[in-house]
Amino acid sequence: MAEAAGASSTTDRGRRTGMWPNAVGNYRTRLVDAGLIEPAGYGLVDFASIFRTVVQAPG
Repeated sequence: MAEAAGASSTTDRGRRTGMWPNAVGNYRTRLVDAGLIEPAGYGLVDFASIFRTVVQAPG
């Protein structure tokens, strides 16, 4: 998500981190519940709007 602007695939995140799909789903649920990320379509997540500008700001 921080590497590129916009939504990120949860499957891709799992592959990059070497996590099992069920673990990715558990963390996704926790992060959505905490308001850190938002669903951005089927299988996609993005930073919550409040964090998006901070995380993706240049420099």
